[in-house]
Amino acid sequence: MQSHPEPRYARRPKTYFDLLVAAYCVLLILSNIGATKGVAFGPIITDGGFFLFPLAYVLGDVVTEVYGFRAARRAIVTSFCAGAFASVCFWIVIALPAAEFYENQTAFETVLGPVPRIVAGSLAGFLVGQLLNAWIMGLIKRATEGRHLWARLIGSTLVGEFADTLIFCLVAAPILGITQAGDFVNYLLVGYVYKCLIEVVLLPVTYPTIRWFKRHEPTYPRAEAVAAGS
Repeated sequence: MQSHPEPRYARRPKTYFDLLVAAYCVLLILSNIGATKGVAFGPIITDGGFFLFPLAYVLGDVVTEVYGFRAARRAIVTSFCAGAFASVCFWIVIALPAAEFYENQTAFETVLGPVPRIVAGSLAGFLVGQLLNAWIMGLIKRATEGRHLWARLIGSTLVGEFADTLIFCLVAAPILGITQAGDFVNYLLVGYVYKCLIEVVLLPVTYPTIRWFKRHEPTYPRAEAVAAGS
C-alpha cells in the first residue's frame, strides 16, 4: 500500500506574543463599543468602557517589558487596525437596508451609530498614548538598567494615559452629550485618575504576570528571567 507524504505547513515559533496581541485587539474593540454609553455614579461621569480600557495599558506594559518597544509598536498598530476595521464594519452594517421584519433598526443605529466617531477618537488617543507609554517605559528601563519596574510602569502610564484620555475626551464628550465645561473637566479628570489608579492597584497582578512571561517566553534572556521581578 502506497503511503502518502504528510502535508507541509509553515513552522510556528513558540511564543506568547500573538496571544497578547489578540487580547489587545479584543479589549480595544470591546471598550470602544462600551464607550458609546455614558455612565454616571452620582457626580462622577464616565463611560461604559471604563473597566475595560485600562487593561489594555496593563497588557501594553507586559508586551513592552517582555518584548521591547518594537514589538509593542507592532502590537499597538495591529490593534489600531483591528479597531478601525471594526468601526468600518459597524458603519456598513448600519447602512445595509433592514429587512421588513426587523424592528430594531433605530435602536441598532442609536447604540452603534456613534461607534465610528468614538472609535476615531479612541484610536487616535490609543495610538498616541500607547506609543508614548511604550517609549517612556523603554527609556526608564534603560536609565535604571532594568531595575525599579514599578517606576517605569507608573511613570509611563502617567504620561501615556493623559495623552490618551485628553484626545479621546475631546472627541467623545460632545457625542455623549457632555457640553458643559465643568462636566468635561469632570469626565477628563475622572477618566485619567481612574486609569492611573487602576495601574497602581493592579501592580500586584502586573508584577507576577510579567515575571511569568519572562520565565516562560523561550526567547527571553535566561539571566534576566531569573531576576524578572526587578
